[in-house]
Amino acid sequence: MKNFTYSNSSVAIYCLCMCFFMITACQPEESTQRNGNANLDQTNLRTGDCELDCIVPGGPYFETTDSKVIQWGGRYGNANSKTVDIAYYNTETHFVIMAKSTSGWSDLVINGLSVWTNGPVTANTWGTYSYPLDEGWQACDLESFALAVSGNGPPADFTINYNLIGTCPEGCETEFRGEAVSCDNTREAIYTFTADSDQDYIKIQGGLTNFTGEDAIVTVTGGNCTTFQSTPGGSSNRIIKIEGNVSECEEITIHITWNSTNSGGIITGGWSVKDENGTELAPSLNGLECN
Repeated sequence: MKNFTYSNSSVAIYCLCMCFFMITACQPEESTQRNGNANLDQTNLRTGDCELDCIVPGGPYFETTDSKVIQWGGRYGNANSKTVDIAYYNTETHFVIMAKSTSGWSDLVINGLSVWTNGPVTANTWGTYSYPLDEGWQACDLESFALAVSGNGPPADFTINYNLIGTCPEGCETEFRGEAVSCDNTREAIYTFTADSDQDYIKIQGGLTNFTGEDAIVTVTGGNCTTFQSTPGGSSNRIIKIEGNVSECEEITIHITWNSTNSGGIITGGWSVKDENGTELAPSLNGLECN
């Protein structure tokens, strides 16, 4: 009887100790120790390219996301687990960080410094933090720092490397202008045209006065254009015509050099730029004269 009673008491004490041990092991703990599944590979889904994309006022913006599963405890297979998601991007003026966790979170730590002041964030709810970009920032500048999303278990650690997406160029105005460079017997003039929208067809046309000798040298940059020259019968003027297409805010430059029978005075006739319907896209220009 004595031996039986001793054995039975030992079993009871053993069972009570094991129950207490297992209950304690399953409690959440703020610990930096993680199991092997905690440090998952980052999945950075870039949706923008700083060399190709740009942002317009008010967005849309180009977001990068990342996610980690954090596990802790679980000495006997009953691990605690949470999933932490982040998203980050830049606007015209700020860098924005968003975070949520299946267990909620209470702090954002950037390079070891706590930056979150808005209190706990409930489970599965996005919290947003932003800070101003450096003055004079440019597209492809790198924002790089260590980010920890802390609270309700061990922190989720991320490494942020984001090339800023630049702002799109502001719109332009349609403009047509000309400049007389040389008014001697060897003459030179430059015309430029910019459209405020894509133009599938344009015709820029005008004359050169007191023309003589070989064809004028006409160099066109910008757009996708073809140049034509002609001389009206019995005239001393040369007609220059440029036809093609041009993209929004693209500048077409027409550089012309030619020979003339005299120097001084007005060196070109009137010039105009029209669309496929013959409608002027900008006010026509009178003949050019050197100052």
